[in-house]
Amino acid sequence: MEKIPTIKDIARRLNIDPSTVSRALRGHPSIGLVTTMRVNKIAKELNYHPNQNAVFLKQGKTFTIGIVLPDISEAFYCTALSEIECYSHRKNYNVIFAQSFEDPEREKQILNNMKNHRVDGILIAVTKSTEDAGQFEEFKRYNIPVVVLDNRNIVADKPYPAIEHLFSILEFQQLPGLKV
Repeated sequence: MEKIPTIKDIARRLNIDPSTVSRALRGHPSIGLVTTMRVNKIAKELNYHPNQNAVFLKQGKTFTIGIVLPDISEAFYCTALSEIECYSHRKNYNVIFAQSFEDPEREKQILNNMKNHRVDGILIAVTKSTEDAGQFEEFKRYNIPVVVLDNRNIVADKPYPAIEHLFSILEFQQLPGLKV
């Protein structure tokens, strides 16, 4: 089984520094044309593709949102998940989805996992027995917006306002020079 090629593999083949390979792949002006052409040739031979986790780490965004729903066996949540996924795809975001199964402790664990996976935002339908809205305060500290999907923000059985609200926050955070 082959491993996915990395910048280090290209660097070893050319006997150059991995940072030089990285700059060459990005077309940095400090790297000469010959070196850039050699790097691109080897990258193509190895079928190299950038490690998206590294790219996202550098950008400070993962382009991933977390969705927490109580139980998708309920028709509304199943439909909501489908609409959220389609809307997210149009905005070039990936979705991580989990079910709390109406268990507040599981809900907290899911939220913690999503925070650790560095989601950019969360859309959640809290459990019926969730009492501590303070669990979302930690997300504010890390600039991760949390939008609650509940009966107050559902119009005609559609979760669009909540979805649009989350993405409006995410788009606002991407404005140049914004310090939130």
